[in-house]
Amino acid sequence: MILLNLVFFLTTLISGGFSVPILLRLGAKFGPLIVAGEWQRLLLCMFLHGSIWHLFFNMYALYNLGRLAEGVYGAKKFFIIYIVTGMGGSLLSLLMNYSNVSVGASGAIFGLAGALFASGLKYRNTSLNRLARSLLPFILINLLIGFITPVVDNGAHIGGLLSGMLLGYLVSPGESWFAWKKKAEEIIQWAMVVFIAVSVVTFFIPNTWQKSSIDSVITFHNQMQNYIWIAQNGNPPPVHLLENLPAPDREAREIKNKMLEYSSSRTKNAAILQEIENDFMVWRDRVLKKYEGLIYEKDS
Repeated sequence: MILLNLVFFLTTLISGGFSVPILLRLGAKFGPLIVAGEWQRLLLCMFLHGSIWHLFFNMYALYNLGRLAEGVYGAKKFFIIYIVTGMGGSLLSLLMNYSNVSVGASGAIFGLAGALFASGLKYRNTSLNRLARSLLPFILINLLIGFITPVVDNGAHIGGLLSGMLLGYLVSPGESWFAWKKKAEEIIQWAMVVFIAVSVVTFFIPNTWQKSSIDSVITFHNQMQNYIWIAQNGNPPPVHLLENLPAPDREAREIKNKMLEYSSSRTKNAAILQEIENDFMVWRDRVLKKYEGLIYEKDS
């Protein structure tokens, strides 16, 4: 799991750094986009980080807790717990912090801690119980930090912790003895692998060829809004500026082409300009809803 986090970290660096547009492009959790159909963000955000220090502290915690969890549950159950609790953290974060952009493995890390803690409570008079007591300060201190630090997504922490405690109570430590349990664990493990692969493929391939990045959307929104305003005041935008304006999607390209025709024509038809404005307003309303909280309409 550490390797997968490092791959996403290097991808972030290669893509240009830790800005919000880049993190969104790579799968950060953001409620309006998830509701709009980008469900893959619930998984992908677990492997993204907002800075090198964010990655370092999470990977340090994952290395230590991961070794403990893998030793207690085995590799298959560890993998399942990590993915399921990470998703649990993303889901509660979606409910608690709908309009916040968030990334990080901490939901899954809390999930591992919650699983070990619940197993320790269940199996008293064992070394697991002592381990559970030793994890309690880690859990409480980090939850407290999340409550007093605005930038920390405690929704992901709590969601990961609760889903981890549920799994820790349901999943038995050690290797399963029954053949049907072993087979079930193997099926679930491979289902998780397929789920990760499908999430990556269905998110990044369309994102490469069709979906727009938020920075190009902001640029087109602000520039076209300004071009329409100056055209209404009798000064249509120069053709070369319109040609160089990147259109983030099909509807934006249609608006751009109509404005190019309007600016290039000798006679300026007010009805055509009104049609361009209407098309832009429809596109703008859709974009403002999709990127709620990240793009604002510029005051005229």
